[in-house]
Amino acid sequence: MTSQIFFAKVTASFAVFILFISLSFSTPAEIQAQQIGITPENRDGFETGDWRNFRPNYVGSSDDFIRPRFDVTNTNPISGQYSLRWTGGNTEHEWLMLSNAFYLSRPISASVLFRTDEESVDWQAGFYLMQDYDFFSGIRISKNGISHQLDAKEWGLTEKEDIAIEPGNVYKLSVSLDERNRFTASVSEKESGNVIYEESEISAIQSGAVALYVKTDEDSDTQLYFDDVTVDSGEYLVKSGEWTRSPMPNFVVLPRLPDVTQEEGNWVGGHSVMKTGEGDYLMWYRIRDNQERGKGYGFATSSDGLSWEKYDDNPVFVPHSRYDSNEKIAVLKIDGVFRGWYTVENEGLWITKHIESSDGINWENDQPVIDDVLCKDADVVYLEREYYLYCIGPAYTDISVYTSDDGLDWELRDVYEMGTHRHLAAYYEKENSLFALYPTAGGKGVSYAVSDDGITFEPFLQEWSPPSVGLDDWNEAGITYLSFLRNEHGHIQDENYRPVYYQARNTYDNNIPGWLYHGGERVVLAGKFEGIYTGIPAIMKPDGTYRYEAFPFEVERAKNFNVHSTENTRIVLGEWNPDGQSLARGTIEMTKTVLVQWVLENQTPGTDYQILIGEEQAGTGRADENGTVLIRTILDEPGEYDFELSKH
Repeated sequence: MTSQIFFAKVTASFAVFILFISLSFSTPAEIQAQQIGITPENRDGFETGDWRNFRPNYVGSSDDFIRPRFDVTNTNPISGQYSLRWTGGNTEHEWLMLSNAFYLSRPISASVLFRTDEESVDWQAGFYLMQDYDFFSGIRISKNGISHQLDAKEWGLTEKEDIAIEPGNVYKLSVSLDERNRFTASVSEKESGNVIYEESEISAIQSGAVALYVKTDEDSDTQLYFDDVTVDSGEYLVKSGEWTRSPMPNFVVLPRLPDVTQEEGNWVGGHSVMKTGEGDYLMWYRIRDNQERGKGYGFATSSDGLSWEKYDDNPVFVPHSRYDSNEKIAVLKIDGVFRGWYTVENEGLWITKHIESSDGINWENDQPVIDDVLCKDADVVYLEREYYLYCIGPAYTDISVYTSDDGLDWELRDVYEMGTHRHLAAYYEKENSLFALYPTAGGKGVSYAVSDDGITFEPFLQEWSPPSVGLDDWNEAGITYLSFLRNEHGHIQDENYRPVYYQARNTYDNNIPGWLYHGGERVVLAGKFEGIYTGIPAIMKPDGTYRYEAFPFEVERAKNFNVHSTENTRIVLGEWNPDGQSLARGTIEMTKTVLVQWVLENQTPGTDYQILIGEEQAGTGRADENGTVLIRTILDEPGEYDFELSKH
């Protein structure tokens, strides 16, 4: 969105444009950062049955496989139409329902509503802020009392306040962490608001996730209910130049379904995402459930890349029944035809097959294309009538590079020994004419290398590591099956804007065997961003980086334009028109005297430009022989001002 700029009167003194600005003006009335789906929304009322932003994590002592007993129910909910319910079982249980989808920056204040039923005995419930699995603080309640844990490393409790928790009553469990790291835990009655327990102490925790806690004894019929998880935190900021997960509500864009065997399947992994020339967002993903790995492929669509709808009649394609499993799929659209490359297991060998479709839903011409050597989880890029395929193989710890002029007959061009088993993602970046390859799921997280010919890649460097706690906390494979937001040929425009969808996976070491119960798999959204984006408020830091006040997904980046400041300075770019007489309009705000540098690149040498602060000229510059323009302006008076960058 753009806004009309109201100029303030400016008077200039000194030759270096010390500016005194007296009139106020408005910031953009509507900016894309304020639209639904872009701003953080830290609420989870369990109003859907997909447990979108939470997953179970076992923290008990048993070495046996124990299935968690959470479900979302509409039976007597605490709030709204649904509540999260825990039901005890024939064995002792101790579980977390865990999420790092919430944005957590001090000060943090979080709460959850809780209720237990009349028959509940021998139970404990709680709410925690977690730094990792070995360091956490929270509140714990039981039928016999209330206690809290501060900077704890073990789940066991010894001391409780003798305060009765009445069955049927709704209680609010609250935890907070202020700017000085004082941790406060409390329990209050929802109806009356009376606080029945509160403790506050200085903590060392740096919170990365919130967690609900449950514990029930053997042969328990206890039912515990949770609802309306609420998280409020400090100012939302996305740091430029770093991989950042989108916050709620779009951290999870394609959720795992409840733990039931069904045709739709539970695992949405091994996916491929495309933005078509018409602006539609398409996703193909692997389907499996808790019994079979070979359930075929599902299809989902979106109008904005954030809110996805699964096709009503999934799976859209199921490989022949002779195959034990199907894995990742990669889809391109070439000359109006969707072409897919997918992996199946054939008598112990992972092979790559090819299918075609006119609509991305009805597939035909199924045929093997690489079946004489291991080639698993391929990703494909198309450029200038040539296909480039990257896959795991010929060994599980290798990456193979193939090329083809038709996408069917492939020639092996190179093999890279990675040392660990990796999944792959690739794209061609048009701005710098480079291929990029991202191996994931290794012991070092996500690595990255580039190539100017798509075959010979530079050394792979560490790029991104999983968090220590959350939906994607598995160091070996927490961030995997990357699928960049690419066009129909597998291209992105600019490495300064890299949205990516990936599969969040949790560690196997949590009593949930990976191939038996996929309790943590969801397709989530992240990205890495540089520069200034239209309508996205940003804090300019003295080190040249930005802190975005919204996740800059699918908004226009001001290519070749950067602004730097000697102090923290807020900028909002309201208009960007690189081909016009007036290139940029917006607002700039500071709290102390700053030197601001306005930088334009790739301009016509010799062209003159000016900066207007309000209606007064505040600086001029000329494009040098390299096409670079540098204008320096000193803003002396704290305040918020309109600016315009134009040709002079």
